[in-house]
Amino acid sequence: MSNDSTISAEERERLQKLYTNGNKQMMNQNYDYANEMFRECFLRDSANIIYLKSFLENLRRKYGEKKKKSFFSILGRKKDTTDEKKAEAILKSGVDTLQSNPWDVNALLSSGGACEVLGYHDSALEFYRAAVDSEPANIEANKICAEALRENADYDGALLCVLRILKARPGDMEAEKMRKNLTIEKTIHKGNYAQDPKMRDAATSNPASTIAENEDVMGRKLTFVEQVERRIKKNPDDLANYNELADYYYQNADYDKAEEYFTKAVEISKQEPAMIERMLDAQKQKLHAKVINLKDEFAKNKNENTKNEFYKLKEELDKKNIELIKHKIKNQPNNATYRFEYGLLLQKQGSFKEAIAEFQNAKADTSRKGECLLAIGQCFQQIKQYKLAMEHYQESVELLAETDENKKKGLYLITKLAFATEDYDKAEEYGHRLAAIDFSYKDLGDLLDKVAEKRKI
Repeated sequence: MSNDSTISAEERERLQKLYTNGNKQMMNQNYDYANEMFRECFLRDSANIIYLKSFLENLRRKYGEKKKKSFFSILGRKKDTTDEKKAEAILKSGVDTLQSNPWDVNALLSSGGACEVLGYHDSALEFYRAAVDSEPANIEANKICAEALRENADYDGALLCVLRILKARPGDMEAEKMRKNLTIEKTIHKGNYAQDPKMRDAATSNPASTIAENEDVMGRKLTFVEQVERRIKKNPDDLANYNELADYYYQNADYDKAEEYFTKAVEISKQEPAMIERMLDAQKQKLHAKVINLKDEFAKNKNENTKNEFYKLKEELDKKNIELIKHKIKNQPNNATYRFEYGLLLQKQGSFKEAIAEFQNAKADTSRKGECLLAIGQCFQQIKQYKLAMEHYQESVELLAETDENKKKGLYLITKLAFATEDYDKAEEYGHRLAAIDFSYKDLGDLLDKVAEKRKI
């Protein structure tokens, strides 16, 4: 495990290539293969939170919403050791545990604690945030995350954690004390009072003057939402307040409310593209949550109306995904990743000619050219342009690495198409190439037997 300063330029370049390939595999839902790459990237460069985020995101996509209970040891949760070798062992064990359960709160907290000992503070905070996302009502996760956010001067984030604790344990004295202290520290930090001893002393000796905005006229403590709503009433044109509430609701999976405040943010920002993107994303998440709920409901009662509603909402979700990606492309027309994602969505809905155009745009990124050519070939095959499909398949497999799952897929598609078009020499050639890599791939063995039989005739 290394930080950026101890990694050679050659190793950094190798890890970046590994990371890029990992992203490709994740996009193609080859989650196990992607996991190997992201895991190595993070364990070799544990200070890189991009590697960590991709590692966790890939695992969450693999397992969907199937959260499991934590079973990892509590060792090393938060600076329980100052032994770096022990911390490295704890981090590796935590990462290994997360591979089978990315929501294991204890593993996330332990990994975060190990990162702190090793000096990877940004990675530690990312682990703590992931722990809170996994179990928003977990008291210890919120305490640890609040402390880390506080050390990072993110007082609003820390207060959100404390508010979750108070929601789970109303009247908790320790949480109330922390909330007041955080509010004071936030005021001092915001007013830059730390540079003025007199102002700092005044703020800390008279807490009431700094937390009055957090109470109503009867002295009742306002909730976080009430505090922000009060600020909105005072200054209805302050975009930051709407974003703060929208983020709060989004993090708590209340997508209706998140959409409401993001929509208001779009209005106040005068159609700022970034605000529109966040609003569309909240709308997408809202539809996705409804689709998941309907799917679970249908699994329980097999009701026909539920089934029809599921497919109706699924169609709306697909349209929203396209609306979101089109918005991204409009603002970043040369982003190859967005073009490729749009191509996949068009391909999925059967708009093959339109998908071809997007994949052709995306292949300008040489790192994904082979993947794009393969997708173009599939689209041509769907519209019965078999010669063009074959040409693209053949070009793609020459560009794709031997370890890339898409290489196997391309060789298999060539073999199948060649067999279907009675080009048995080509079917045998590419089928044997695939067999040399993975003879157990799909029904390759049976397919090669059929090719051999045809060649005997």
